[in-house]
Amino acid sequence: MMGRAGRDEGFTLLEVMVAFVIAALALGVLFDTGTGGWRNAWIADHASEALSRAQSHLAVVGHGQGVVPTVQEGDDGHGFRWHLRIAPVQSAGRLTLYSVEVRETWSRDETRTTQGDEDNPRMVVLRTMRIGGTAGGGP
Repeated sequence: MMGRAGRDEGFTLLEVMVAFVIAALALGVLFDTGTGGWRNAWIADHASEALSRAQSHLAVVGHGQGVVPTVQEGDDGHGFRWHLRIAPVQSAGRLTLYSVEVRETWSRDETRTTQGDEDNPRMVVLRTMRIGGTAGGGP
């Protein structure tokens, strides 16, 4: 019996290696979960920022010069870019119904713009309709 007790006192190299592999897998899962949570929080924060910026661009449509067909785009800074498209949908007399679309995009890396970004930039799109004068007909 004394011989058996002497053999059971320690761990074999195989047992230590299995324990190490299990611990490494567990740490990998924990790390992936943590980075996934951080990534989702970053996306939510930037989506909220993009929505606010898109709403600001949409709010100024039609103020000052009226609603006119146009396509414009620009850089909002910090990796955000905007694109505005106003197109006539239907005319009735001196009034025209316009489709208005504002698209705000951002890249995953704030140091790059979304133009030419192969990382599939994220995007917020707002669409609405506005009434304006016909082209050349006045407001």
